[in-house]
Amino acid sequence: MSKLIYVPLEHIEGRYTIHMDVAIEEYLNRENIEYIKIMPTYETPPLPEGQFLNSAFTSKFKALQMAEISSLIERGVITDGDTLFFSDIWFPGIESIAYMKYFNKMDNLKITGIIHAGSFTDTDFVRDMERWANKFEDIIFDISDTIYCASNFIKNDIVKKRVVDPNKLIVSGLPVDYSGLDPHKGQTKKNIVIFNGRICDEKQPWLFNELAKQVNDRVKEPVEFLKTQELNLSKDEYYDLLGKSKAVVSYALQENFGFGVAEAVYLGCTPVLPNRLVYPELYPDTKLFERFDESVEMVIDAIENYQEQQIVLGTDKVMTTWFGSIVKSGDKI
Repeated sequence: MSKLIYVPLEHIEGRYTIHMDVAIEEYLNRENIEYIKIMPTYETPPLPEGQFLNSAFTSKFKALQMAEISSLIERGVITDGDTLFFSDIWFPGIESIAYMKYFNKMDNLKITGIIHAGSFTDTDFVRDMERWANKFEDIIFDISDTIYCASNFIKNDIVKKRVVDPNKLIVSGLPVDYSGLDPHKGQTKKNIVIFNGRICDEKQPWLFNELAKQVNDRVKEPVEFLKTQELNLSKDEYYDLLGKSKAVVSYALQENFGFGVAEAVYLGCTPVLPNRLVYPELYPDTKLFERFDESVEMVIDAIENYQEQQIVLGTDKVMTTWFGSIVKSGDKI
């Protein structure tokens, strides 16, 4: 009977890795899909300042996962007909699976997973490594059976920049875990505008500073502009702040999905977003701007004429796309 081999990302506090893992396991258990989870025991070190992952630790973590996968193939636990699902298929060492498939005559062992970003996107930080990263990405696209993309924005970049069979690329979206947000809904809204992107060049936080100045020069009552990453909030405090805020703003030059915006909108923030990247696929035209001055007008309107928003990005449809073809076969291993 075929099995799913689930290869998650390491948990990083404040990033989507934790709630994606929770959402996937909840779905697999609910649907009674047999699976083996490749999750080594570890302690997450602190992130280097200004970075969203620890490159040395994530490389070590993936090496431990790869060692476990190799051991399971060696012992005959992973067999022909099983499916490997990587929460991030940009996975150093993944080529070893193709190597083992060949020598173990496992032609029907499937390699699948999510591509979040890569050197194929001009504004992604990995772009600076394109000289060698593009060769690695060609291997990923060659040996994989199915690769899931969060958006058409990512898929189109891949098709334009890499040699890949477009039929392997499936636009699925990503799961948003709303389970911890409901207690923070229904709060009295205050004149607060938030920027919940990372403080880095590709998110252009300095434009948010200029936005604060221009808006407060024009409105009758002062508006508080907050960059959430500068506040050192607990998760509950962060969600509480989203629940009290009237608008969430992005000036991103790179965004493949935007979990932070999705959470803020679920908690009633009016989205004010650039008309580029993934945003046009997920949000109405009325929430998108072409020029900076349009974002100023949209924020003023969101403050002075606030109306409750309800834009919910689905999760079960995403999961069905990822796992719907896997045979339901009993209990979790």
